[in-house]
Order: sequence, then C-alpha cells, then structure tokens
Amino acid sequence: MTDSVQRLLEQLRLGIQSSGAVRTARNATRRKPKAGHDPRADFARLRAARRKAKAQQASWRAAWRACRGGVFRGPARQAADAVLAELAADPVDLVRRADALVFHSSGGKDSVVGLHRAVQAAKCAGCLHKLVVVHADLGPDTEWPGVRELAQRQAERYGLRFLVVAAEGGFVGMVEKRGMFPDSKRRLCTSTLKRDELAPIYTQITAALGLDDQALIVSVYGVRGGESAARAKKAALSLDSRASSGRRLVLTWNIVHHLSTAEVWQEISEHGLEYHPIYDTGLERLSCAYCILAPEAALVLATRVCFALGLSIPTVYVELERRIGHTFKPGQTLAGVVAAARMLDALDGPLAWRRGDAVRRHLGEEACRRWEQRLAVAT
Repeated sequence: MTDSVQRLLEQLRLGIQSSGAVRTARNATRRKPKAGHDPRADFARLRAARRKAKAQQASWRAAWRACRGGVFRGPARQAADAVLAELAADPVDLVRRADALVFHSSGGKDSVVGLHRAVQAAKCAGCLHKLVVVHADLGPDTEWPGVRELAQRQAERYGLRFLVVAAEGGFVGMVEKRGMFPDSKRRLCTSTLKRDELAPIYTQITAALGLDDQALIVSVYGVRGGESAARAKKAALSLDSRASSGRRLVLTWNIVHHLSTAEVWQEISEHGLEYHPIYDTGLERLSCAYCILAPEAALVLATRVCFALGLSIPTVYVELERRIGHTFKPGQTLAGVVAAARMLDALDGPLAWRRGDAVRRHLGEEACRRWEQRLAVAT
C-alpha cells in the first residue's frame, strides 16, 4: 500500500469517529432529560460534533488533493470508494494492514473458494493468525444437513479458529413469532439471523486486540457479482458504517466478487476443496433448503432432494404455512411446491446423484477425477 493510500485510510478512520460522535450527540438530544438536566448542553455538544465532522470532511478532501493531485469533486464517500478499490487491488498488503480478519463462512462453494484465497493472502503476508472463521447457524429444518460441520472442517483444514453464532429458534422460530415469512424486500433471515447475531463478534475481537487506537477489521465474504444484479453493484471492498465505531473501522471485502461460476468450480477442482454434496443434486446454491429468493423450479428440486434424503423439511414448512396462515411467497404455497415434487417423483422416479456430479457438470469427468485425488490428499 502506498503512503498516499495509507494517509487517506487514516482520514477515513477519523471520518468514522466523527460520524460516531455526531450519532452519540444526536441520540442524547432525543432522550427524555432527567430532572435538573439542562438539554441545551446536549444541543451544544451536537453542534460541536457536527462542526468537527464537517471539518473532517474538509481534511479528507485536502488529503485527497495532496495525495492524488487535483481537486476532488463529489461526495467524500465517492473518494473513499476510490481509495478502497486501490486497497482491494493488493490483497496481501490489505491483510498485512488489518488488525483482524473475520471470514463469514456459509459453507457454500463461493465461501470455500473465498476462504482459500483469504488464507493464501494471509500466509503471504505472514498474518494467518489474524484470520478467524464465523458461521451463522440458521437453525434446524432450515439448512441442509452437515452445513455447520462442513464450515468447521473447511476452517480446520487451515488451522483456523472457528466460531458459531445462532439466534434462538432459528429461521422457523422467527417466522412463527412474526406470523409471516420474509421476502426479498425484508430479508430478515439475513438481518436478524446473521447480521444482528454477528455484531457482538466485532466487539469481542476489538476488545481482545486491546489497542489504544481504532482497530481495522476486515470482514470477508464469499459474495460474487455474478449471482445477481444487486450483488454485481457491490464493490470488492467497502466501508461497513453499521459495524464501524470509534473503536473499530470495519471494511467489507468481497474477495471472490469478480469470479465466474466456472472459475469457482475450477479453483475447487485445482485445490481439492471440499464442497457440500447438495451441489451434486443440481441445486446451484447452498442457501436455506427453502430460500425465499429461489425460483419455483429450485424449490421443487429442493423438495425432491428432501424426499431422496428422507428429510422432514417439506412437512415442517407446509405445517408452518398452515399454522400461521401466510404463504411462503405471494401467490405461491409450499404445499403446491410439494405436490409438484411428488408428481415429478411419480413420473420420473426418485432423484439420484453421485459424489462429484457438480464438478462433472461444470468441468467434465477428468476434472472430477483430479478433484477427488486432490481432496483425498488434503483430507
């Protein structure tokens, strides 16, 4: 990392601290004052915090001019994005500059490739000890069997610390309590069961570092731009203002954002990475067995997989729909999905697949043979 980028990064740290001070002061003005308390003092602190934040923005722009030349025109956030793009271009130096790295593992194909890449960058930087793997368990009758255990094996392959967070009741309990399923606009399965549960991890890691200065934590995800239009718009490296505070600056690193599906499977084959057998069935994602974003064909296929594995997930979800009086999707019931899956099984027979079928499907038989050999050596 160049000295200019380092200086700009320091300005970004100060900007986060200033923003946090404004939020703290603003919240104080909104609280009901205690007896004898003069609220004018709270408003004075808020005005002072805002003046400091404005001055910090001016400092940021000045740093940009000094380091890059010329005048930056536009929001300071755009300047931050440009600096973060430069940081993402040098993974080894990014890892070296970070105080800690948190890899959010789903256990899926993109996740295992992302973890492998993060480990390689950390090894090159001599900083493997900074990396910890965290898995958010969505609860029984939600994820496919063995996901949590697979995520742990993927972490243990590199000798990494493995942590698990889980919300009480999991996905099914959350839906039961709300009386309705999440949807694409209210993805509570992500916000409530993952993001909210993972928040304390940042606090624990920051406290364990014991730094006097603001800690730099890099939060690593296996998010690819090719998965959806929304994910394509995400940056490789961005500021997580929600998780950042005066004690820590948190950056989100989508380490495999630029990879295609074929490239992901190529890395799985070349490095002998263990993936979940659910991909061998023809399903392309390892999300919840019944994902609210999945098309109908994927839901029907997932149901047929459940039948083949003897899982009770279809029955649990159909009963849940009936109990709460709310359909899985607008105009689509899981009862209808299950009926369609039963019809296909009756016509075509139960689903069958072999281990390695996902690699065969994407790369061919020879690549599958090499993957099996490398996986055997690795494990």
